[in-house]
Amino acid sequence: MKIIRLKYVLSLWLLLVALLLSAQETHDVLWMEPDRPGMATGTGVMPFKKVMWETGFEAGLGNEYSILLPTTMFRFGITSFAELRVEYDGSLVRGDDKKWAYEVAPLVLGTKVRIFDGSEQYKWIPKVALMANLSIPCTRKLAETNHVAPSLYALFSNEVTSWFNIGYNVGVEWDGVQAKPATFLALCLGFNITEQVGAFVESYNYITDYGKHTAADCYLDAGFTYMVHERVQLDIYAAIKAQNPAAESHVGLGIAWLIN
Repeated sequence: MKIIRLKYVLSLWLLLVALLLSAQETHDVLWMEPDRPGMATGTGVMPFKKVMWETGFEAGLGNEYSILLPTTMFRFGITSFAELRVEYDGSLVRGDDKKWAYEVAPLVLGTKVRIFDGSEQYKWIPKVALMANLSIPCTRKLAETNHVAPSLYALFSNEVTSWFNIGYNVGVEWDGVQAKPATFLALCLGFNITEQVGAFVESYNYITDYGKHTAADCYLDAGFTYMVHERVQLDIYAAIKAQNPAAESHVGLGIAWLIN
């Protein structure tokens, strides 16, 4: 894909963001707890009948140049304690021949369910939620190499103070190719700098048992969020592979919009 075409896509995306911001109402205080940015997932569940759209772009800067274009997810509140999720990713990847090709990731359908809201008196008792996803090949090429694959997670969070919170996840992920799943572990430190500005630092890790040996891929990322409106949050972040930052690193930006 030519660079000029990429500029057109980014321009259209920024125009859409501007339209979304201009279309919002400001007369009430609304629930707003996006799952982006970062890989760790919070315990917050969409309220009943509420819909959120979360999308963004990510550029890979390591040995393999890629542009996630875009990642997008819709979250739907179906009860007071559960939500449905639909996620799609597509990437521009530059091959050894220096040509760019668009690769589609499996479609992800999932749900998140609130289990426990924590304790006001005992802050050390975490909030708890469970999340389950199903990865579905959505092109003929994917269907030839990938199977339908589930992933399951336990999500925890503690609001230590009004400005500091801790989130941690543990889960198992099948990739649709290997029979054994990878173990996913994440720890996220969140900071409320002001009512509008937030920051986070997190570690997320994949541990895979290949039979004769076990591989661990460890990543670190950090970023900032900015509430431009009570319905809209922007974010920017960077991530590196801890074992070899030069081989794999990413930068990204995104938006979360509470539609109704």
